Amino acid sequence: SSSSSSSSSSSVNHHEYDAHGPDGEVVDLGEVNFDEYVGRGAPVLVKVYAEWCKHCRAMTTTWNEVARELEGEVYVGKIDGPKNRLLVKRIGVKGYPTIALFKQGKLYEYESSDRSFEALVAFARKDHRKFKSRSFFHAVWFSKVLRGLYAIPEVGGKAHAYLHEDLKLSNVAILFLTLSVPVSAGMIAIFVADMVIVRHVLKETRQMYS
Repeated sequence: SSSSSSSSSSSVNHHEYDAHGPDGEVVDLGEVNFDEYVGRGAPVLVKVYAEWCKHCRAMTTTWNEVARELEGEVYVGKIDGPKNRLLVKRIGVKGYPTIALFKQGKLYEYESSDRSFEALVAFARKDHRKFKSRSFFHAVWFSKVLRGLYAIPEVGGKAHAYLHEDLKLSNVAILFLTLSVPVSAGMIAIFVADMVIVRHVLKETRQMYS
């Protein structure tokens, strides 16, 4: 079906990054990798879609052809809007599909109803200058922070499995251990800060009476 072809059109997942530039494939973009791609230097052409949008599904074949045509020039990606609400707000999506080009710190939104192969390729290459643009802030560290946050549940699950299954600790013991780490770190920080302050006061006292 058109829906399944849409979901299979991307050969790059959220955590893989092509180091050789646009490779002619549609990239599955989201909050965890969008800034990474925009920050690479090459323009990024995106289609923000929703699974229930028939106009979005109708573009699937054309979008794949656009990606192949722009190989080596422009990253062509797709963003599942309902699953990336924070990114949708940043882009300013008002409906589906939304097509936009990100180039040199600016966002160019495609406002034409012509979604033909020729029109989209022309928009990516030069016709975007005919459309209104606005500044778009991106930060590579933002994607890295989000990837770290998304990884926390997985890391926590592996740590729990190791403590519970390999070390045979009970859930109560694991909970106590988990809580004791930040408490211990806080106590050490307070002790170090106290020592620094005490030494500073003693030093000033000696200087006063010397």
